[in-house]
Amino acid sequence: MSPESVGIDDSQDVLYRLVDQESGVVLIAAEDLLDYFMEEDREQPETVTFVRAHHVGSARRKTEHAELQVVDRQGATVGAYDIGRVSAAFRHELVPSGEDRPDLGYSFFGYTCEYPRAGEIWRQWATRRPVEPGEWARHPSDWHRSWLHVVQTAWFDSGRGATRYETGGTAVIDSTAITTRDGFYCALGEAVNGPGGYFGSNLDALFDCLRTVRRDEAAPFRLVWRNFAASREALGGDFTERVLALFEECGVETEPS
Repeated sequence: MSPESVGIDDSQDVLYRLVDQESGVVLIAAEDLLDYFMEEDREQPETVTFVRAHHVGSARRKTEHAELQVVDRQGATVGAYDIGRVSAAFRHELVPSGEDRPDLGYSFFGYTCEYPRAGEIWRQWATRRPVEPGEWARHPSDWHRSWLHVVQTAWFDSGRGATRYETGGTAVIDSTAITTRDGFYCALGEAVNGPGGYFGSNLDALFDCLRTVRRDEAAPFRLVWRNFAASREALGGDFTERVLALFEECGVETEPS
């Protein structure tokens, strides 16, 4: 079965689309992806595999301006990666005969994504929306870096900015589940902007968010930081004091408890 005979399918199982940004043509759509979300120190693979392809574009097999889209069950894009140059790595004779959903490879000439759990988290976001309160904390601490990456990517791809959108007067952080700095930013984003919300991924980004809130004259809010002593022990005194200083500098009242 040749790739050209794999037709467009609007199945809700599709999670990834590879799109030519210039024409908008979908090069391939598939249920999963292998060898794109990887550990930082792993060797770059020769190809990225699209698992169980639902659609393979017959017009183009390569482009200089590819975008990898993560899509939900309604086909809406929830996150995207600017890939650049890609080229189909499959050959007709290597596609198994009779396979209606073959696995197909593309050569990515840019870098893969150095957040190894991001693919699993994207699947959760795409198939079980909206994000549940405290969902990030139900994952092991070594997932938190990938969770924060997904949060940040989805946040900006949705057209939202580095600011505060919630209207409640008090944001509450509970340090019970915070054992890493990435976990702190996951908790802070949720406290300020709701589940799946973003409010910085490092100190510089946090300062940008706070400055934007102040510049836009958004409604003031207060930060309640419960079990602060546990955060100080897990994250380090220098880090927690710098965070408090940033909030104070930008006019946000903080209440460590």
